[in-house]
Amino acid sequence: MISDSKLNAVSVGLGLLLTAYVAQDLHFNPRWYGDTGPGVGKMPREVVAGYMDIAYGRGKVDEAARLYYTPKTLDATPHAPYRSDAGPLASTVRQVVAEGLNVVVHHCVEGAGPAREVIDMFRTSNGRIAWRKTIAQPADGGACASSSLARPLDLGLKPAKA
Repeated sequence: MISDSKLNAVSVGLGLLLTAYVAQDLHFNPRWYGDTGPGVGKMPREVVAGYMDIAYGRGKVDEAARLYYTPKTLDATPHAPYRSDAGPLASTVRQVVAEGLNVVVHHCVEGAGPAREVIDMFRTSNGRIAWRKTIAQPADGGACASSSLARPLDLGLKPAKA
């Protein structure tokens, strides 16, 4: 029969082994090896914030796609009129919803033609954007500030550092 002290020692030993295994697996995760993209190791919300900072804030859509898209990324709306390297766009974030690997951003975009209320939907994978779809409509009132949806929220999205 096993005594209580031996059972406790075995339990502690197994607990330490399990903890060491999990720590080793997190530290040496092979899916991150060789990928030095700006979103690697970040939460999906941070990946999307970094992408949007470059694509909208700096107006460098092609660079943002090169940095954040995977080779197999499916962009369902790649030719939207406000998504070009025409220069920085003012993007007023209205709401962000992030669940698991999915991030949805409702924002108003100004700078390339009339203001538009935009819903950008993203699915991330390993610090990259694997899928993206955009739905847009003209902002009523002609500008983001006068739109009926003009209620900007500070949700803590910080632009990515260059």
